[in-house]
Amino acid sequence: MTKFWLDRPPLYVHRISRDDEFKGERFATVDEGDETTVISPAAGPKANGPYACLTMGPFDLSLVGILAKASSALAGAGIPVFVISTYRYDHILVPLDRQDEAVRALMREGFERKG
Repeated sequence: MTKFWLDRPPLYVHRISRDDEFKGERFATVDEGDETTVISPAAGPKANGPYACLTMGPFDLSLVGILAKASSALAGAGIPVFVISTYRYDHILVPLDRQDEAVRALMREGFERKG
């Protein structure tokens, strides 16, 4: 059974152009060459959010379908997602005001809440 947990403060998604600088704590950073996406607990004037972070893992990279199953459950509940995948974990960001709905949707699909 795949477990998930919520152990982070609300997060915000920042879209940073090449000429801009981001100062503040970072949870994740993706540099796409022409712009950078920063996920941070820091709000800002152009930030999207707040989001709750549902974390799953650790996973081996050879596993198939876990994120698809979670995304499908959330899509079925009409909950938009922003996903960050790392070597071991998947972090699914959902609007903070939909956190409880997201938890219920995942649990209906057989995911187990940890903690």
